[in-house]
Amino acid sequence: MKTFWRIFEFLEDFFAGGLLCLGVTIIFYGVIMRYVFNDARSWVDEISQYMIIWGTLIGTSVALRNDHHIKVDMLFNVFPKKVQYFVTLFAHAVGIVFSFFLGFNGYKLVAFTHNTGQLSTDVGVPLYMVYSILPLAGALLTFRFLIKFYEAARNIGGFGKVAERM
Repeated sequence: MKTFWRIFEFLEDFFAGGLLCLGVTIIFYGVIMRYVFNDARSWVDEISQYMIIWGTLIGTSVALRNDHHIKVDMLFNVFPKKVQYFVTLFAHAVGIVFSFFLGFNGYKLVAFTHNTGQLSTDVGVPLYMVYSILPLAGALLTFRFLIKFYEAARNIGGFGKVAERM
């Protein structure tokens, strides 16, 4: 099972970082073509935006996995450990609901654009392919939030013996 998790995390890191790097490389190519060779490419802006958005949305799962997401914990740190425990469970539950909402409505958007046959403006990429990142990101985030919720509920989140005393 550890091998599966290592491969899964490697793929997550690879695609998040790879898509961001690819997006930036395409932008660099577009700048060189436009200002050095005076030959602007219309597809560069559209494809680079897709790559960066995809990399960022996959990267949100990586950030959640590694606890590198933005949090405001000034008030949280003042709470007693028991309150921190319940606030953490609540925050993860809200994250589960949000990410499920993202995935479900992303799926509906993908189905709609697939059924209507919509294409992107410049390149003509089917929009259902572009929007398919939404259900994927929703699934990844739901999965990560479920793990975080389980760890917090099992008292792995670092709250001492609070869960055992309840």
